[in-house]
Amino acid sequence: MRCRLGRIARVALLIAVTPTFALSAEQAPGQLEYEASCAMCHGPSGNGDGWLSKHLTYPVASLTQLKKKNGGVFPFDRTYEVIDGRRDVKMHGPRGMPVWGAIYREQSDEAYESNPWRFHIGEGNVRARILALIEYIAQIQE
Repeated sequence: MRCRLGRIARVALLIAVTPTFALSAEQAPGQLEYEASCAMCHGPSGNGDGWLSKHLTYPVASLTQLKKKNGGVFPFDRTYEVIDGRRDVKMHGPRGMPVWGAIYREQSDEAYESNPWRFHIGEGNVRARILALIEYIAQIQE
């Protein structure tokens, strides 16, 4: 019986998180996330030339060179930690880049406020958004 309830809970969780990924035919979730959260600083193509970059104290990193600067291997763990907020990014103070993990958690908590499974849904939603974003960043490597 417990096993069956566990499966039902997982299916319910999947159904609850799925609407977040409604897409246009041309864009993947990571590209949409990038455009909404990253392009203002890192630029539309990831070269660090977004409209907000000229107003920052430190230059914005080019996201197209991560693999090249890491010996030809895309730095998945480091990228995840920077986006999630567990790794500091020097920009214009102690942490210039927004802690997207915390922002995504807050948005998820608000969206699923009345759901008793909100913590599990929220964490899954945050991970899915970060992973989609990383997948897109990995695709724009030069």
